[in-house]
Amino acid sequence: MPCSYAQSELDSIHKDTLQNIENTNQEQLKYNQTKKKEVDILIAKLEKTTPKLKTELFLQISEFYRTELRDSDKALEYATLAVKQSNELRDKNLIAQSSIQAGALHRNRGESDFALTLLLRGLSAAEEIGNDSLQTDALHKIAVTYLLMRDFEQSYEYALKEEKLWRKLGSEYGLASAVNLKGISLIYLKRLDEAIQSLEQGLVIAKKLENDDLLYKLFSNLADAHLKKEELGKAVSYITKSKEITERINDNYGNIANMLKMGEIYSAKGEISKAINTAEKGVELAQNFRYAALARNGYEALREIYFRAGNYKKAFENQSLAVAMNDSLSNISRRHQVSNMQTYYESERKNRENQLLKEESKNKSLTLYLISAVALIAFLLVGLFIYRTQIKKKTITRLRKQNDEIRYVYEQMSKQATIINDTNTTLTESINYARRIQDAMQVNTTTIFEELNDYFIIDRPRDIVSGDCYWFEQRQGEFYVALADCTGHGIPGAFMTILCNSLLNDIFNSRQGVRSPAEMLIELHRRLIHHLHQQKSNVQDGMDIALCRINTTEKTLTYSGAKQPLLYVDKDGEFNRFKASSLPIGGHEVKIKRKFEDITIHYQIGDSLYITSDGFQDQFGGKNDKKFMSKRLYDMLSQTHKMPLEKQKIHIENQLEKWQANNDQTDDIMMIGIKLS
Repeated sequence: MPCSYAQSELDSIHKDTLQNIENTNQEQLKYNQTKKKEVDILIAKLEKTTPKLKTELFLQISEFYRTELRDSDKALEYATLAVKQSNELRDKNLIAQSSIQAGALHRNRGESDFALTLLLRGLSAAEEIGNDSLQTDALHKIAVTYLLMRDFEQSYEYALKEEKLWRKLGSEYGLASAVNLKGISLIYLKRLDEAIQSLEQGLVIAKKLENDDLLYKLFSNLADAHLKKEELGKAVSYITKSKEITERINDNYGNIANMLKMGEIYSAKGEISKAINTAEKGVELAQNFRYAALARNGYEALREIYFRAGNYKKAFENQSLAVAMNDSLSNISRRHQVSNMQTYYESERKNRENQLLKEESKNKSLTLYLISAVALIAFLLVGLFIYRTQIKKKTITRLRKQNDEIRYVYEQMSKQATIINDTNTTLTESINYARRIQDAMQVNTTTIFEELNDYFIIDRPRDIVSGDCYWFEQRQGEFYVALADCTGHGIPGAFMTILCNSLLNDIFNSRQGVRSPAEMLIELHRRLIHHLHQQKSNVQDGMDIALCRINTTEKTLTYSGAKQPLLYVDKDGEFNRFKASSLPIGGHEVKIKRKFEDITIHYQIGDSLYITSDGFQDQFGGKNDKKFMSKRLYDMLSQTHKMPLEKQKIHIENQLEKWQANNDQTDDIMMIGIKLS
């Protein structure tokens, strides 16, 4: 496809998709009013009916809410009632139907682990009664659940099982759906040629069946596969065909998925502005329609787009949002859930054993009664013996069958443990990615800092990414050095460091020109309150900060600080601590006017300055498991000031590790040391 044609098609997709979604919303409101009356009729039938028919009605109402009214909460409410009722009836067919339906709804809410438990139970019940239709339904939903949990190997395996069963049953629609799912798994496994082959097989069947739902999904997935192979012409062609169908059938999910894919295609073509606008609109729509998986995929796409554009701040923000959304879909609390599942099944097993013991005790009593009653009749005694033997065999058979079911569940829990480890690895990799972005934002400032010759930076985050940050700038022979300790740890704290760096850069480069440290802190306080709307909101985040200006020509050091002092050791070893303002930047008591003062020192070559966050002196350790404390820190700096700063850094870190020993790190730790020249 020529480039100009591809471009016009992409622009057309973006414009038409937005209009189509708006039209669909209006039509849906009118449609819901009509359908609400129909579901009320079904609910009214629940009052007078048998338990089995009531269970079937629960399932019917649940499906009505899911497909017609698109109310997932109500759909799950009635599916849960169906699960409870079918278990009481011990009807395997209804257990399979209700478990599969409830499992799919829990999965759509991001409760993947519990969903998997229900779906596997539904599959087991369907296999027990030999219901092929329910088996294929369960296999498909299990494969999709593993796909959402990003266990692509398991997703691929269950899609294969579904494909084999559909081939056996001879259903072309089911087969096309299965090979489409298999193709998606192969894309994520980076087996792109196999994925395209599988998707093209499904496309042949879908075209024969003239099924729009299958066709648009296959076209969209083929676009994804060719995009990852960097075959942009084919990717645009397939996404255009998918868009034509989703617009015609008013499919919101498909429209939004296509929009996000367009954003990736724009990015691959180097059209970053269009990529950002398209992907951000797609994410907004995915959130509005509560499509959690689509929103996560959109955040990840935006992360890559912004990273490609060199906007590390935005890349970091979208990476953090993707991690948060992935937590929701993957359920980080799996250990707790698996423990609950194990407790549930152990309790269920004991209840069944107690029930069997009661039945056997009842059988023994019945046997004694019959023996007493018919002691004189020999053939009745023989009949009783045969009866007891048969009961015992049935009891043993039933117990073995139940134990097999329990063993099957334990095997699935073992697989869950593997998924937990894989998920933790994925989350750690995501946070490490965020750390790389945080470091990338400080590359330029570190280059400026290196011009001061003898210095060190100690940066020890508590949770990979840090709530502490440093900032450096220079202008006309003057060096600006700042260290900020922001509210929070990990990703929340890291967000504040991004804001801190951004605001300091804006202040430094503003039209007012170079300012003193005190003036910069006053402006930083004002801008932070404005950006976080702290005059009107309950947001109380802020930061402690020390800011220094070093003039190497005049040999002067000017300091101002908010709750963070300057530690100064002259070349003769005399230690000084210059106090900071008692109020932080932003945070609590924002209505109290801030007053910061400049302290100017005429230094000599060889004097040293240190600024540090409070994480160092607050670290627990030592023989009595107490804080390191400020005095111990000051004494250490006084004793080591004559060493080259690189050796000082090694000594200070060794002392910290020796003090901390086996204790967890209490807070983010950051320290800057500079030997003045």
